[in-house]
Amino acid sequence: MKQFLSLLLAAAVGSAATYFVMDARQSAAVATPAPEKVAAPKFASKAAAPSADAPAAETPRKAGSSRFGGKGGFLPEEIDGVTPEQMNKCRAALFKTFQDEGVKAARAKQAELRKEAEYASDDEKKALRTQFEDAQAEIRKATKAAMIAADAELTEDVVDKVLDAIEERLKQRAQQFQQSKK
Repeated sequence: MKQFLSLLLAAAVGSAATYFVMDARQSAAVATPAPEKVAAPKFASKAAAPSADAPAAETPRKAGSSRFGGKGGFLPEEIDGVTPEQMNKCRAALFKTFQDEGVKAARAKQAELRKEAEYASDDEKKALRTQFEDAQAEIRKATKAAMIAADAELTEDVVDKVLDAIEERLKQRAQQFQQSKK
């Protein structure tokens, strides 16, 4: 009984300490807001300094990092033959494709194939390979159509280059994953 009471007391003290620490962090954050830093855009000239009433720009990112996910995201920072302006349009169009019904249907079909293959034997998985390739081609076709529909200024050539770069990056990550499992 003595041990139980001492454990209960320790739990109560620990819980109270956590509450006070969390409360102190929140009140400190509210009490003293940090001044916002304004970073100059990458394309700005050295003579153009940011004005005081200019909106806060995005902080510059480290090379190889992305705001779209960990370790560089799914889209490379630069692609040969694609201008930075086109890359920005492609990024925006790619996010719009997630709302496209054709892309959703193609991804759902691929998800069903994955569920089917989850408990399949090795021979059955080999037989499903062509279905997976067809599903991937269908996703690419739907994504390409959705990107072009999202931004009329994007050409098929630019969209193909971006989708090729994404596929290449995904293949590299799959190979790295396979190597790390060994």
